[in-house]
Amino acid sequence: LVLRSSGHDFVVVKADPDEGVLTSETDYYVDGSPIKRFEKIQFMGMWDYQSSHSREDSGLLFRDYISPYFKKATEGEDGVSVVQVGETIRIRDLDFLVYMAEPSEDHGIIDKDTMIFVDWDTTPAFDKIHIVPFQDTLPNAYAFDVFNDYLKPYLTRNKQMVFTVGHHFTYQGVQFKVVCGEPPGPARVGRDTTIYCEGVLHPSLRNLLPPHLLEQLSSLPPGLQMLLLNTEALAGGYEERLMEVQELLSRRRGLSNETISRLERFKWGEQRPGSSGDQTQCMVCLSDFANGEDIVRLPCSHVFHASCIDE
Repeated sequence: LVLRSSGHDFVVVKADPDEGVLTSETDYYVDGSPIKRFEKIQFMGMWDYQSSHSREDSGLLFRDYISPYFKKATEGEDGVSVVQVGETIRIRDLDFLVYMAEPSEDHGIIDKDTMIFVDWDTTPAFDKIHIVPFQDTLPNAYAFDVFNDYLKPYLTRNKQMVFTVGHHFTYQGVQFKVVCGEPPGPARVGRDTTIYCEGVLHPSLRNLLPPHLLEQLSSLPPGLQMLLLNTEALAGGYEERLMEVQELLSRRRGLSNETISRLERFKWGEQRPGSSGDQTQCMVCLSDFANGEDIVRLPCSHVFHASCIDE
């Protein structure tokens, strides 16, 4: 929306709520730099699993969609069209992403002198994808169909969503995870993608952790992985344990030398591990403790080889 006042043009870039009527009680803000004219702009034609278009001919995107749309906009009363990099514009039956522009600004003006480029989105499509719900989030009070009641509506509302294996999303209270895909992604669900949704996942920490934290977890010693994924360590259940593990992996910060120096140390065989229960194995190297070895007890009461903790 372009407003003219006192010989100046003002563009509405944000409003709360998104749609409404301007009244005498409306608060107006005019902060920010003047909006510049885009010299060049790149659009991406977005396809989805319901699209019937072939991506072989990108010329039709400009000829049949972009050119008529912006020609009408620039020949109108305002003579310009204001767009935002990253926004999606619906033109007839296709969505177009404002991919990039020069100069590099969030908002800009398209006029008759702007060079416009358009091509199909190059994100590949899955040949096959397997998306599975978490059992504890499924409803138990009524009958349902996982695909028709949950997956299909979600994919319809998020047609341009890019997935990778391990991706999590929630729809209508039901949590899903992409457990496998061909190719593994990033990719979209396309018109020819075969979608599987058989089976359920149980809420283990390994299933619930996002892919980037799982990658960090895999770099830790096997014993530490087992310790971090131990849901019995907290009586509050896996939700609290999940938040604890996520925070720990996100920080990726070990104990300081000062903290390590204050830890309880003893020789194995001279003192029982006490509140750590029947632990007889170091959770870092997974080796059994031997009499006379230097042992360190952490505040959580678990015990480890002193050399493993010092590392």
